Amino acid sequence: MGIDFKEEEVIIGRSQNHIDKYGSKGTGYLGKVVVSAGDEPVLGKKVLMDLSKSHVMIVCGKRGGGKSYSMSVIIEEFCKQPFDIKERLSVIVIDTVGIFWTMKFENKEESNDLSKWDLKAEGVDIRNMIPFGKQDYYKEKNIPFDVPFSIRTSQMDLEDWLGMFRLTWRDPETSLISRTLDKIKEKVGNLYDIDDIMKVALKDEETTTDVKNSLVNRLKIAKGWGLFSKQGTTTKEFARPATITVIDVSTYKQTIGMEAVSELIVGLLGKRLYEERMLYRKEEEMNLLSGKKKESEMPIVWMMIDEAHMFMPQDRPSMALDVLLQWIRVGRQPGLSLLLATQRPNKLHSEAISQCDIFLSMRMTAQEDINAVSQLRPSYLNLPIDKFYAQMPKSQGYAILLDDNSEKMMLIKVRPRLTWDGGKTANVFVD
Repeated sequence: MGIDFKEEEVIIGRSQNHIDKYGSKGTGYLGKVVVSAGDEPVLGKKVLMDLSKSHVMIVCGKRGGGKSYSMSVIIEEFCKQPFDIKERLSVIVIDTVGIFWTMKFENKEESNDLSKWDLKAEGVDIRNMIPFGKQDYYKEKNIPFDVPFSIRTSQMDLEDWLGMFRLTWRDPETSLISRTLDKIKEKVGNLYDIDDIMKVALKDEETTTDVKNSLVNRLKIAKGWGLFSKQGTTTKEFARPATITVIDVSTYKQTIGMEAVSELIVGLLGKRLYEERMLYRKEEEMNLLSGKKKESEMPIVWMMIDEAHMFMPQDRPSMALDVLLQWIRVGRQPGLSLLLATQRPNKLHSEAISQCDIFLSMRMTAQEDINAVSQLRPSYLNLPIDKFYAQMPKSQGYAILLDDNSEKMMLIKVRPRLTWDGGKTANVFVD
């Protein structure tokens, strides 16, 4: 748990062997160690975080506590990596609130704080993807975006449709959509859209008109989401090398009952990324065995999820849960990392918390949330983690940092953002 303050910096997420071999290459500047707390905390050495290999990271804190802010700091550090590191990485950010697009612009409000840290405000190069059917909404609101994305309709299997429509195997609509999918795949293969599904379903001779209308009405609603298309966005397009891709799913939160749409996007994307990285990981090993460089066309992937308790809930099913648990359990070998940010750790699946190797927590006051993270009690901790919250300064930006890799526990101050903060609390003042 102790920190050697003779060193110039503290590197988390990396074993001593890797530190000896690579030093600080492939790390990001997260903040500084708090040497002494109190009314005017004294800051010490830089805290650098490993970005080069697989991790499961939890970032938590109560509403307005700075979790999304800290998440943005880490995104900035990926953007600042040298190209030889960056080209082997792809970062995918699931934006549930619609706040990360502002990272294209510099942080004019905190220029004084940045100068104290020897930093300078600047925008970073991110790619903002939105559902292809929501382009008019973004244009109407003058919200910038780069490219639309869609899900290939044929990638939805029967279980996906049932989950989306909240159907069970007992419902008559289930038999209808099952037969419909079999018929349409036999007829046109894998290039079809929702209109094709509705046409085939309406011609079904084994189902009553009421059941057909019930399914078609559901499909019409799904078409209105602006999410499905015949072609769909490829996995390689989502996981571009040397690219920070923000997938904005915030529009689906504006309609009651749309939570499952965001779950579906994360679940399908997570599944495709997992399957392809497993294949490319084999290619990398074959290259290594052949005396070549351990490279492949698909980079190592980091997926960062804001409001992660929506996708990995503790107390209910989710269309993304099983896939994300698979990332947590076996993602290290294929090169899949997760950063899960949440203001409600008590609602987050317990396995995510227990298996994380980097834990960053801003101040929390709700006892149920403190109890949830208290299960993090590694052998090198002298005190339960909940005891450390009482020692934290109350001002924003301070956090408890627990690193399983180096077996260190510390209180840190997260560095100021370089980019514009789109997640600031709204107020009535116009200046």
